[in-house]
Amino acid sequence: MRFLDQLDAEALIARARAGTGLDDLGPDHFREPLDVLLRSMREEAQLNEAGANFHAGRIVNALENRLRRVDLVKCHPEILDEQVDVGVIIVGLPRTGSTMLQRLLAASPQATAMVWWETVFPLPRDDSGAADIAARKADAKALSDQLVAASEGFEAIHPMDAFAHDEELPLIEQSFISNIPESMLYLPSYGEWLLGADQTKAYAELHEWLKILQWQDPSRRGRKWILKAPHHLTAVRTTLDTFPGAIIAMTHRRVDHVMGSYYSMVASLTSGNTDADLSREQAAHWTQRLRRNLVDMIPVREERPERFFDIQYRALLSDPVGSATAIFQAAGIPVDDADIATWEGWLAGNKRDNRPSHKYDLADYGVDQDALVRDFAFYSDIYVPEG
Repeated sequence: MRFLDQLDAEALIARARAGTGLDDLGPDHFREPLDVLLRSMREEAQLNEAGANFHAGRIVNALENRLRRVDLVKCHPEILDEQVDVGVIIVGLPRTGSTMLQRLLAASPQATAMVWWETVFPLPRDDSGAADIAARKADAKALSDQLVAASEGFEAIHPMDAFAHDEELPLIEQSFISNIPESMLYLPSYGEWLLGADQTKAYAELHEWLKILQWQDPSRRGRKWILKAPHHLTAVRTTLDTFPGAIIAMTHRRVDHVMGSYYSMVASLTSGNTDADLSREQAAHWTQRLRRNLVDMIPVREERPERFFDIQYRALLSDPVGSATAIFQAAGIPVDDADIATWEGWLAGNKRDNRPSHKYDLADYGVDQDALVRDFAFYSDIYVPEG
């Protein structure tokens, strides 16, 4: 299959350099994860031509961002002087209400967070100001529309919005260390490599990305950043060390509900990239993957319990403003009337009812509910008292 030939590091780097006219990719710690990822894509993902083209384009975009980031910081070294204040990092299994929680918290006048369009096109392409921002937003909207169109049923699963707050994971992915590829492709060897990888340098780059975004939008200065990504479960200690002033708000939900929803989401994302039905393989992969993440997380929590604050999914849905208030208080952020008003306004304008219903069944993925619950009892018995 000749279309897989493009999934070669040197070829993709050459495309990125040609596209930007830039040469310096900075330190080369990104090369090992990129090579592991590309090998897994070629040998395991069973990509069709459309999938290979799409993901080659995503990698080229990441490499172009890398080139532009290195060049931007060279031209504007004052970026590194930005003081970024991360207040809350939302971490937990996927499908536990973390997207809603981040968007709710970030609505506060005291807070800020990523917007999806700037996570995929985070850097100025020229010095045209508002015109450049408009072009980047338009390209991001087209990309998000393409993603939804290629993934059957995705709109019912995740509230995709190019102009809403979203997780920072696409910026971590610029280091080719993230769980985004695994959620879109069947990549067991890459996933296994990631579990043992030292992510320190990738998180240092995330910190730099926050400085770059804040430098581009000075209104963010003095506001608390609200971060969110289930990926942080793969590097809890590194996350805490990188942002020592932040608390982790950990979201919890019944594991059988979490996994069924996530299997469905991953199957939807994977379906557009392969002609094979890999839904059961992906379900088995992610069951073991997320279980391992939780096993590794628990000793870190035990070492630093003061850095964690737990949020139950049912409590978040039944009293979102109360949950937001409790998180801010745990993070040392005083809550005032303006926070309450903006949170209530956000909730009024973001009802679940305006999206299609999301339906899933564990049996469709070859998973036995009782066995799943037993496998995760070490976590659920402690952290999910809602049952």
